Amino acid sequence: MVKNTIEFIKLTFRLQLLLEFAWSEISFQIAVSMIFLDRRVLILTFCSFGCSIHLFTVVNEFLKFPVRTDIIYDYPEKMIVPEVDIILNNIDLLNLTELYLKQSEKMTHLCEYLMQKSNLTFNLDENFNSNCTKILKSYHENGHFVGNMLTVGDVENLKIDSLIFKYKSTSNRDKLCSIKRYFNAVKTFIRVSCREGSKPIERTLVRNIVADNRFCIKHNIYHHFEVRFAHINSSINPEISDYIEVAREARENIFTFLRYREIAVENSEWPYQTNCRHYRKSQIFRQCLREKISHSYPGIIHFDDVLEVGQFPSDFKFDDLQSRENETLSQIRRECTELVKQSQCIEKTYQTQGRTCKEGGTGKGLICLENQVEFNIILKTYPKSTFTELLIYISSILGIWFGISIYGKLIDGFILPTISHRPTPKVNVIPNVETTDNQ
Repeated sequence: MVKNTIEFIKLTFRLQLLLEFAWSEISFQIAVSMIFLDRRVLILTFCSFGCSIHLFTVVNEFLKFPVRTDIIYDYPEKMIVPEVDIILNNIDLLNLTELYLKQSEKMTHLCEYLMQKSNLTFNLDENFNSNCTKILKSYHENGHFVGNMLTVGDVENLKIDSLIFKYKSTSNRDKLCSIKRYFNAVKTFIRVSCREGSKPIERTLVRNIVADNRFCIKHNIYHHFEVRFAHINSSINPEISDYIEVAREARENIFTFLRYREIAVENSEWPYQTNCRHYRKSQIFRQCLREKISHSYPGIIHFDDVLEVGQFPSDFKFDDLQSRENETLSQIRRECTELVKQSQCIEKTYQTQGRTCKEGGTGKGLICLENQVEFNIILKTYPKSTFTELLIYISSILGIWFGISIYGKLIDGFILPTISHRPTPKVNVIPNVETTDNQ
């Protein structure tokens, strides 16, 4: 009986040790699983947060539709004969005696004012004072004073019969050029357009040498004038700084040799940042000013507004509205400026360069197109990023943050330090004890 008791005690002790070991092992496994779980959650959270920020930045940048501008240098094989714009001063064309007879009081005050500034004596006579005529024509700035006295009809009736334009070439092609006339209060603009049928005349270029005959326009202009090349169908540019000045004396031969460089700007439409519009920006702006000023000031034409002959009634007068400062004019300018806020999608202009040669002779005058020796410049915008590139970026970002290899390591726990299992503790078993019964 004592022996059985001892065996029971041994068995109970062994079971207790096994239960303690099993419980500790379960606790250890739970602790290890919690550590693995916390690390995986932490890493996945970090990757998700970083990936989201990265994706948001890339997509937001794409939705701005930015553009890049490429500068292209183009050496053309053909040279197009451009439009020729010539500016004449109205005061050189006006018959001041006739103007004096129409506006005697205003002309008298103007002559008195100018002669006092020049320390000259003003003597009024029937033939109009020659000194006044001389001083008026000596300074083209005086054309602004005279412009305030003119009407549309006065400028339209200016005689330009002495200005004869003709296509000059060794070939027999004549009557290729037509003339259009424009004007404002101070200047008269003449545009010479030359066509072969309905197409512009072209000249073949072979390594910057003109293979065809030189293209020249003959003229009989004896006043001071300005000239430039203009792009086909472009608006008249009244800015004198874009022209080449030419001065000529009587009976003097003068040869003006001009060449040009084309500058083209090509913008991208909506939704890209340039958000351009296909229209003639300067023409829309001037038309807006013209219509609103005519509505607010009936019978008045803005001083610098360039008109085509026959566009307005002959009794309309010119007025320098820039000298006026009132809310109506400011509002008109703001409204017209708002109308042309968008850039022009395609804009082509010419830079004109040239030289003038003079000599005594019979009064021959030529404006000639020289060969183009410089490259054209094209400024062209392209999308900075396309939708295909966006998909590539997104795939790259996902691959970086949630790559298959990293994801596999996260699942396997390979990148986490492996926690080794504790060795199974040894259980000391009480050896069997030989007992003897003491009888």
